[in-house]
Amino acid sequence: MDNFVVFEGICCSGKTTTCRTLGEKLTESGYQVVYNHGALTYTDLGREFKELTVEKDFPITTLYYFVDLLINTQKFITPHLSTPNTIVLQDRYYDSITTYIKAYGEYCRRDYDIYRIPDVLMEENCLIKPTAKIFCIPPYEIIIRRMEESKTTTVHDYYRQHPRFLRMVYDELEKKANDCVGSIIIDTSSDRSICNGIEKILTLINTPEGHNIK
Repeated sequence: MDNFVVFEGICCSGKTTTCRTLGEKLTESGYQVVYNHGALTYTDLGREFKELTVEKDFPITTLYYFVDLLINTQKFITPHLSTPNTIVLQDRYYDSITTYIKAYGEYCRRDYDIYRIPDVLMEENCLIKPTAKIFCIPPYEIIIRRMEESKTTTVHDYYRQHPRFLRMVYDELEKKANDCVGSIIIDTSSDRSICNGIEKILTLINTPEGHNIK
């Protein structure tokens, strides 16, 4: 399936803003754009899971996330991708959560590397391979500043209370982005760099040769 564009990034990385800006550009170009905030958002079960995760340790939270992600893929993403001239913009799919839990394992000195799980789920057609992976990674200092000004949530509060862990998650996601063949990395610290990144994505979507863009 084509035109499934996934945005990944740590909290306060600017991915949601960049995703919505791209959506506006694509709409202007005549595409039907579907914005999907992803797991734990749209279904009653997902919202129930999200409430439960507040009281759970991060490895258990990850299980809830993947269960709802599979449901979201089947009931939301797949039907939209079957519609002509439609592009699904996914605000986080699986890379953000897998890098997060891997970094958490390292922080706790445990092996929580689950990178193989989404690979297997794609091989079994349970998850969909993205047309493009967009990693929003501004300089770390920008993340720190935005985090200090951000809202109160379970994850944000944990980051603020454990700055070393925040750095570990940032470094792990940056490594994942660089290791991911064909990904586009956007520095979301300025409007100009965001615009440059969006132009790369538009080229990727609109031209066959765009699929080779890094």
